[in-house]
Amino acid sequence: MFTLAHVSDVHLGPLPRPHLGQLMSKRLLGYLNWHRGRKELYQRDTLDALIADMRAQAPDHIAVTGDLVNIALPAEFELARDWLQDLGPPDRVTVVPGNHDAYVPVPDAQGLGHWSEYMRGCGDAATATMVGSTRFPFVRRLGPIALIGLSSAIPTAPFMASGALDAAQLGSLPAILSELHEAGRFRVVLIHHPPLPGQTGWRRALRNAPALRDALQRAGAELVLFGHNHMQSLDVLETAHGAAPVVGVPSASTGLSGRHPLARYNLFHIERAGARWSCEMTGRGYRSPDGPVDQIERIQLSS
Repeated sequence: MFTLAHVSDVHLGPLPRPHLGQLMSKRLLGYLNWHRGRKELYQRDTLDALIADMRAQAPDHIAVTGDLVNIALPAEFELARDWLQDLGPPDRVTVVPGNHDAYVPVPDAQGLGHWSEYMRGCGDAATATMVGSTRFPFVRRLGPIALIGLSSAIPTAPFMASGALDAAQLGSLPAILSELHEAGRFRVVLIHHPPLPGQTGWRRALRNAPALRDALQRAGAELVLFGHNHMQSLDVLETAHGAAPVVGVPSASTGLSGRHPLARYNLFHIERAGARWSCEMTGRGYRSPDGPVDQIERIQLSS
């Protein structure tokens, strides 16, 4: 059995003190929002206890689907790099970026380049667009499992949190998925934004979700994981190779009850059952702000 842990929307705090010049952009709104309430909503103690519980479950690998930072300050990317290194080495942790990780354009050396080792493929020549030294889609082959990392992270105008996949990613994805299917891999697609049309409002949506849905339907996948909505959700996409569960997870650091669920992560227990795959999901998180982290649900996704 292979166990994959999924966390998302970490929103690491506290927010570093920005220079005045760094706020002459969309960052100013994000900075004000942080101090108006987000710094109370996203709590480091909540995150640390959740991660400690996750480690106790001893997953084989951890997937982090974006929004590690808040307003894309260079110092935030350094703090997130340190957090990732504490979470695990690059061969045990995979990251794809979120919209807050592309809040404004940041040179690669000061931004996503700090995490490049966590966003690289293993043993494949799958190519697509470049973000510094990082290629999307990238493929990580982990025994019988294959993780396919997509980047929907793009800078957007104020009050927008949408994402998009460029033509190169969409163009190469079906061939990558088909090759992995022929190799008998359990294919897990990682993306920050909800991958299907209608899963969130237009200001927060993946702009070309219909194109991604069509690509997934043609080539198939065994599991699709995303974040962004800060909600637990489960949809099923019918593909040419069977039903693909599409699972969203809440923020890993939400410590206050309110509009969004409290912090949670999911574990996916994957194993081969004859000619088929079996995948069971265990959700663990907070039932109340004062904890503890507990099992929330256990669902058989496929068998």
